Amino acid sequence: MKCMLRLLVGVGAAALLFSCATGEESAGDKAYDMAKKTSGDVRRTQLKTAYINYRKAVMAAPNKVSTKLRNRFLEMCITRANMVLNEGSATMDAIPLLMEDIEGQLKDDASADLRQQYAAFLVQLGDSSADKQRFIDALKYYDRAIEKAADATPFKDKRTSVIKGVSQNNYEIGKMKYDEGIKDKETGESSLIEAEYYAKVALYFDSTNADAQKLLSDCYKANLHSLSAFLSVITDYTDTVMFRKINKYDILLSVTAIKGGTVLFRMHNNSFNPLRMRSENFSLIDKNGVKYQALPGTKVEPSLLDQERMIEDGKLNFPTPKAEIKKFVYENPDGPHYSEKNFY
Repeated sequence: MKCMLRLLVGVGAAALLFSCATGEESAGDKAYDMAKKTSGDVRRTQLKTAYINYRKAVMAAPNKVSTKLRNRFLEMCITRANMVLNEGSATMDAIPLLMEDIEGQLKDDASADLRQQYAAFLVQLGDSSADKQRFIDALKYYDRAIEKAADATPFKDKRTSVIKGVSQNNYEIGKMKYDEGIKDKETGESSLIEAEYYAKVALYFDSTNADAQKLLSDCYKANLHSLSAFLSVITDYTDTVMFRKINKYDILLSVTAIKGGTVLFRMHNNSFNPLRMRSENFSLIDKNGVKYQALPGTKVEPSLLDQERMIEDGKLNFPTPKAEIKKFVYENPDGPHYSEKNFY
């Protein structure tokens, strides 16, 4: 008898849940149909009512969502997301919540048209980030659009167009700075360091940019004797993520002279901890990728380089390289720390 009672209670609860879900979906349908026949504030109210009721129906039985309900709910989510974006801003709190609703229901039976609409919405978010010079964020949205779209071709083209444009723009800024630095022998060092930064940004977005590749090589040659401290010359950046990706070395190096296997260098510790100076942490890399570690027994003074301190006249001896040297490297597993100075 008890088993029968439990069964009846369970069936009754399931029936009640189904009834509620059906009622909410029905209420959503009524508001959906009314929104198609109205305009202005009345339409906005009906769209919101449809969204709320469809969401309740979906949440009530998330594993039993019909194709019709799923697509109606997605349509309302995307419509509301576009309204928020067009009438507010891309940073409004409602947008990530609506995106969570949408991506939770982009199942196999979601219509191709709605997938395209959502991808187009993501591209709008990407464009908003690009307008603010936040290109890393913009690329994340474009990549997401490509992933979610039924036909990714137009969104791939959009992404390619943006990154090519950003790369070319940064190359042109870098080339202008480089030309300024070469002409001004007395105060040109800052301009040449700026040029190196912008060349690296250009190549971050488009590694195939041949002009930017040549510019970076020219900057490396011109800046061999400088520390290339980007933080000292790039002060107006708006994309913090982008700056951190380029300004990734907290140990700065410069090569003041090289003859055979002897290297004179400078080194600045911009990290958060003192560095124990060991000759085995330094190496030269030639154009063929062969590594030459500093000869044992060579002492680097001071033996402990504190934070925000500089080695002005460091000297290291290496085996005589068998090919042209490409870079001077500091690599310390304590930390860990890595930095390099490219010759070209």
